[in-house]
Amino acid sequence: MSYFDENTLTTVQDLQKNLSYPPSTSHKPELLKEEEEILEFYKGWARCLNRDFLDDSESGKPFYKIDEVVTFDLFGFTGRGAFKEHFEETFPYFANAKVDFKDLEVFATSKTSGYATMVQRLRGKSKDDKEFEMIYRITGLLSKDNGVWKWVHEHVSFPVNMATREADFTSSIDPKKAFSF
Repeated sequence: MSYFDENTLTTVQDLQKNLSYPPSTSHKPELLKEEEEILEFYKGWARCLNRDFLDDSESGKPFYKIDEVVTFDLFGFTGRGAFKEHFEETFPYFANAKVDFKDLEVFATSKTSGYATMVQRLRGKSKDDKEFEMIYRITGLLSKDNGVWKWVHEHVSFPVNMATREADFTSSIDPKKAFSF
């Protein structure tokens, strides 16, 4: 299964055709326009990270409803009201990176709310000059205010081998083999 970026993501229908599993039956045809808008949001995010972020990490802030965001990310929990500081501390560290997506499925749950699930690959060089590649699972919840979609929640995770209690930074672990202690 291929990864897709801002140049190769096309339509919601194409996303569904490219899933490594069947698309959800929860998609509502009357919300296809909103799902396309959410897809455009993700294309914009990829464009921001892949082109603008290195020179201006602040360019990523408009994708978030900063005062409302709650995250469970790779570094732990960030509660509502604390995301601005979290963003400013962690995001510039990964500014020299490229992002792409696999199994991206976007959902509109109403005209003003939605979510997306995917596997996301982030690779590049950290602020302290260390090369990295991380492949993780991510779910993002979005809210649309004044015609603009923004994240209000993100949950990012790596699978864990329960026996070794080690995270799999490539997300390639077989869940059937990793769940036993």
